[in-house]
Amino acid sequence: MSAPTQVPNLTPKPSPSPSPKSSPTRVVVVGAGMAAARLAEELRVRQPDPRRLAVTVLGAEREEPYNRIMLTQAVIADRAHLARLKPAGWWARSHIGMHTSTSVVRIDRLARQVELADGERVDYDQLVLATGAAPRIPPIDGIRGPDGRLAAGAFVLRDAAHCRELTAHLAAHPGPVAVVGGGFIGLEVACALAAAGHDVVVVHPRAWPMNGCLDAGAGAVLVRALGALGVRVVTGARATRWDGASLVLDDGEVRCRTVVLAAGSASRAELAQAAGLEVGDGVVVDDELATSDPAISAIGDCAEHRGVVSGLVAPAWDQAVTLAARLTDSDPAARYLGAASVTRLKADGIDVVALGELAPDPVADDTAVTTISEPARGRYARVDVADGRVVGAVLVGHPEPVGVLTQLYESALPVPDDVVSVILGRAEAVSAASPATMPAAAVVCRCNGVSKGDLVAAWGDGVRDRAGLVERTRAGTGCGGCSSAVEGICGWLREAG
Repeated sequence: MSAPTQVPNLTPKPSPSPSPKSSPTRVVVVGAGMAAARLAEELRVRQPDPRRLAVTVLGAEREEPYNRIMLTQAVIADRAHLARLKPAGWWARSHIGMHTSTSVVRIDRLARQVELADGERVDYDQLVLATGAAPRIPPIDGIRGPDGRLAAGAFVLRDAAHCRELTAHLAAHPGPVAVVGGGFIGLEVACALAAAGHDVVVVHPRAWPMNGCLDAGAGAVLVRALGALGVRVVTGARATRWDGASLVLDDGEVRCRTVVLAAGSASRAELAQAAGLEVGDGVVVDDELATSDPAISAIGDCAEHRGVVSGLVAPAWDQAVTLAARLTDSDPAARYLGAASVTRLKADGIDVVALGELAPDPVADDTAVTTISEPARGRYARVDVADGRVVGAVLVGHPEPVGVLTQLYESALPVPDDVVSVILGRAEAVSAASPATMPAAAVVCRCNGVSKGDLVAAWGDGVRDRAGLVERTRAGTGCGGCSSAVEGICGWLREAG
């Protein structure tokens, strides 16, 4: 087993004088991504005493937990760094056993142990699977070498190692890049590379990019906006062969030395499946986030809750909070009931947000659909309202109403009669959604799960500027899309005295 980064043994170091009368409850977390890190933090907040709760995190990567959301930006040479989720020494100070380069190969449910790659076994009372997801590799001839690994010049971008490999390759081969897949990740990578001076072509098999959450109108405007940024999008095409110098399509080819595969992901559920747990698209969990074995839970990209694998950070962190409350008995009744669907494209020069689900029939009697399309300006907005509430929305190049619409959607608040004014950000239409009337539970920063109440509490503790609020709560340190909302709340608090 590789040496841990912060503590010398797999069992977290206890306080100097542990109670001889009882042993701590041992929670072992497999995976050291953003969901696992949030869970470990929440566990320790709810039970600070390591003599009562021992927390061990086993991560296969060599890095301590970092902000995986920003990997698409880190491929650019002048931004090639990872944002660690915790400062140096935090894990040891918090008495959390953080172990990197440590792979788990088997779960022994009968003995309640996990077996590591080096044969060592780790005991658990409660096991949490936070193993994340693996990138899907599309069926392209030549995309794998004889050893089964990706062929030279072909890359995925799911973790820090992938990021380092791609960055090094691009430094040696600074020419054109083909990106296979026009979803959020593919477009974020494409925009980052275009901003760094690469010629970029996105190959997408559907009629428009991000087809899972955008309608045709938004897709058309997005393609035009991407073109203005130097990203060419080829839709309705599939990659069929890679030879290291060109990506052959079913109708044409892209001459390049680099291919980035962004064709989706699949839950890493092999450990669970081998252990006999129920597995569907992910590790199946109930509202308590427990698997078919009550001593084992799952959260994040590997977990399937009510038939859904979210694949987003915000739901994963919501799950971490719920599970920590249950495992520490701080709130035994805590349940995870699902999360609002809010996704945002994090790319230079373009802003795309999708909320909820759009009605398949935009002229259906039960849904009022408001659309504003300005292709020449790279702007498109559609808001679907049913029973006076926002049920779905897409915004391309319309950052102004994002905060208001997100609040209206997540909190199921009544929508002002003039939806167009909401889209255009007119103050008189959105006064009901100002910081003063925003519910304390309203989430401001989706990436970090920060609510308005968290910001108000930090202000009450003496923080008196935006920089302080960001440092205290982490709001705005993810994709940065909430920066204006944080600034607005900060201004409101300042005016309120």
